[in-house]
Amino acid sequence: MNLQTLIVAFVVSYVGSIPPGTINVSVMQLAIQRRRRAAIFLAFAASAVEFVYAGFTVQFHILLTSNPTLSIYFKIITSLALIILGLWNILSKMTSESVMVKGEKGRHGFLRGVLLGIFNPMTIPFWLAITTYLENDNLVSVQGFCFWLYLIGLAAGTFCLLLTVNALGNKFTRVADNQFVVHKVPGIMLLGIGVYFLLKLLL
Repeated sequence: MNLQTLIVAFVVSYVGSIPPGTINVSVMQLAIQRRRRAAIFLAFAASAVEFVYAGFTVQFHILLTSNPTLSIYFKIITSLALIILGLWNILSKMTSESVMVKGEKGRHGFLRGVLLGIFNPMTIPFWLAITTYLENDNLVSVQGFCFWLYLIGLAAGTFCLLLTVNALGNKFTRVADNQFVVHKVPGIMLLGIGVYFLLKLLL
């Protein structure tokens, strides 16, 4: 289960970081400007912040699921959150251009990564819902040492995706602006998981 937890967390985080947002688009911008070292610092800082956020999120998840009364309501809420995230992705028109950061001059990559990571509002609800689903279906464990492996997998997945964006540079826009691949397919998957999870709880 240890290795499985690490691998699943890595894959989910890598894929979940593909849709265009301020962090991966910022890395792309720095890569285009040939400021790849700054892009790597930004990627590391943003991944470190996600590690901390995910840690608090998973602890909150453990606290709620440890209470049988709260657990069922919490799972229903997370199922609805997955459905909402799925619909949001399906209906999203966001592209790399729509989240392009303007007027960026000489800002340190690490500091920018910390700030972008802190003000990334989708991190907590996304990992709360995904962690509940993954653990419920025994795909990961967040108990004991697996807790740290799970967080390492999440942070490493995000970091590696941002390194991929840094390597691709302007080519990333071809992926980020493909509405079907980036938004529709993940949206359908999240919607399907949410509906499946909800029906499993209610029936």
